[in-house]
Amino acid sequence: MKTPNQLSREAIDEFKTIYQEEFGKCLTDDEVQEIALRLLRFFGILNGSIPDETVD
Repeated sequence: MKTPNQLSREAIDEFKTIYQEEFGKCLTDDEVQEIALRLLRFFGILNGSIPDETVD
């Protein structure tokens, strides 16, 4: 999974809405960019770090 360098306007607005509903705090566009991109990188790491091993 390749992490984007920037979020689209639609993604920023959607993330702001979800964040405000969940945590009751309104974020700036810069805060959204930072938090969302970190989250995407985190999931990219998780997605790529699981080795293909069979469980016995």
